[in-house]
Amino acid sequence: MLIGLMQTIGIFYYWTWIIWPFVFVVSLVYAISSLVKDDTASMKPAIVASISLLIILAGITSPAFN
Repeated sequence: MLIGLMQTIGIFYYWTWIIWPFVFVVSLVYAISSLVKDDTASMKPAIVASISLLIILAGITSPAFN
């Protein structure tokens, strides 16, 4: 079940591969800079960075699932 989900995310990554590295880097930098500035920062940019990393890794490893 989870491997099928990862393959679906991998197919989604193949169609949108150009945006995910930029989304990951920008959201990770924004999350780190907002956490350094104040302690009550939102964790939404960190969640976006983790989801984009999941999509990138699913796209890279999905050919190995077959």
